[in-house]
Amino acid sequence: MANIRQVAQLAGVSAGTVSRILNNDASLSVTDQTRLKVLAATKKLNYHTKNKSKKSPVIGVLTTMNLDQVAEYTYYQQVKQGIIEELKKEKMTLSSIYYLNKSLDNSFWDGLYYWDGVIVIGSLSESAITELKKLNSNIVIIEARYKNNSVKLVNANLTAGVKEALAQLEKFAQTNIVYVGGPRYMTNLQGEKTLAKGEVRLNCYREWMKLHDQDECSISTSGWSIEDGVQAGKQIVQLPIFPKGILAGNDQIAIGIMRELYTKDFRAPTDYHIIGFDNIQMSKYYIPRLSSVSVPEKDLGTTAVHLIREDILENKARAATTLLEVKLILRESTGN
Repeated sequence: MANIRQVAQLAGVSAGTVSRILNNDASLSVTDQTRLKVLAATKKLNYHTKNKSKKSPVIGVLTTMNLDQVAEYTYYQQVKQGIIEELKKEKMTLSSIYYLNKSLDNSFWDGLYYWDGVIVIGSLSESAITELKKLNSNIVIIEARYKNNSVKLVNANLTAGVKEALAQLEKFAQTNIVYVGGPRYMTNLQGEKTLAKGEVRLNCYREWMKLHDQDECSISTSGWSIEDGVQAGKQIVQLPIFPKGILAGNDQIAIGIMRELYTKDFRAPTDYHIIGFDNIQMSKYYIPRLSSVSVPEKDLGTTAVHLIREDILENKARAATTLLEVKLILRESTGN
């Protein structure tokens, strides 16, 4: 059986430091990396402490976006907030939040071995998932659109939201509906992104239009920001036939479109109807107020925590993918 000196040697610290870390000595000042090295060493050597049964589960969070992107997109802010609040409620410890815009440092890999579970926000590549699972089998991924039975997935039912939004737009626009949205990427553990095949909202739009014998017309933006929506608006006014219905992949794109169309004397809902996604706070106050498919961002984070907790404490089995329902909120941009 391992002893505290062996743990200290493996972690590269003193036995006293190991003891104080394991006993949660608040007066000890060490870096997060040192703390993780010690905890990882205890796990690797199977070192047991007397108060192990009292230790709260420790969870790491990894997002495929960088800090600037997270600050720009309120969707990710809400998902992250849902995770943080639910971990606190469940008396689980958030270790750190890592942003996958470059290769992950040693503190992540040390933590990955020690953490009781990992929550990922965004789509990782298949190779990235394989690498993570070598060190931690308890992984939940939020908003990853692929089939992977080796990890648990939590997604919003965007397909249902698209169908409901298109049915609403059809009442006014009939066959003249355009979709505007950005790309979806897969990210590896070096932070490199590759364009993924298909995007769920765009795919559903195409299928719906085909099913209803309507000609599709989609505009691809480089991103999901208001400025991307402004640029899309410039393309919309150049279309041979101005669309009576516009479905935007998120509210920020929708707001950018409305802003640009306003400068060209097109007004919603008189000239066109428009619906966005995410139901961000700005959509409630923009003029006209924006109709939007409300996505339960916080609930995505909350559900991910519940799945992690079930694996750690209850050993419950659950389907590989958990789908959360969305809701269409109708406002002035669709004449409501």
